[in-house]
Amino acid sequence: MKNVTLFAVVATTGLAVAFTTPSKPITGAATGKIVLDGAKPEVKPLSVDAAKFPDCGTIDTTNETVLVDDKGGIANAVVVVEVAGVEVKVPEKPVQLDQKNCRFTPHVAVVAKGTTVEYLNSDKTSHNVHTFPKKNDAINKTVPAGGKESQKLDKEDTIEIKCDIHPWMASYLIVADSNFYAVTGADGSFKLEGLPAGEHKVKVWHEVFGKADGKITVAEDGSSAAVEIKMSAEKKKRK
Repeated sequence: MKNVTLFAVVATTGLAVAFTTPSKPITGAATGKIVLDGAKPEVKPLSVDAAKFPDCGTIDTTNETVLVDDKGGIANAVVVVEVAGVEVKVPEKPVQLDQKNCRFTPHVAVVAKGTTVEYLNSDKTSHNVHTFPKKNDAINKTVPAGGKESQKLDKEDTIEIKCDIHPWMASYLIVADSNFYAVTGADGSFKLEGLPAGEHKVKVWHEVFGKADGKITVAEDGSSAAVEIKMSAEKKKRK
């Protein structure tokens, strides 16, 4: 017996129309901006006695805890959208957090749950990577010049990272139970790729301004309107 392919058909003005299921669900990119609601707080430069640490080279004393542009855009805010039923994809290669001129770079990073993170040391001096997680295992290890340490982060978390040798050094690593996340740029903007159609809850975190919520709607054709989410200028307890 010959193989026969069956199609569901309906007569429309004398034409037979075949109904087929799209091979891939439609997804879209969502954009937005995180802005400050209120006056920008005064932030002093980092206190660094560079003469005591000549191997650090030229140290940038910019205080990255609060970076807000003239239009209120907040840099280094973490934006996460959790979509039910979507399996979290772990990157094949480790995500790297480096130490250059005695600064962590980037200052804020976000990774998916299950990611392996490499703590690099590109300086000519030793560093001490000291993490302060709430759910994952803490580490407190010396990383020699040119060396690295690695760690797999299996739990959703907010992790502060410090160097006990150079007390001004600090960074944050957010572990998200999601594939959809971003860190805002200098103007507070972000972009999330591959979101399925529908209304999605947005969670925002900042090390000084705390947390905020918002919504993003992706239309059936994959389009979405840019969103603006405000964070209070009142300092909140870090979480």
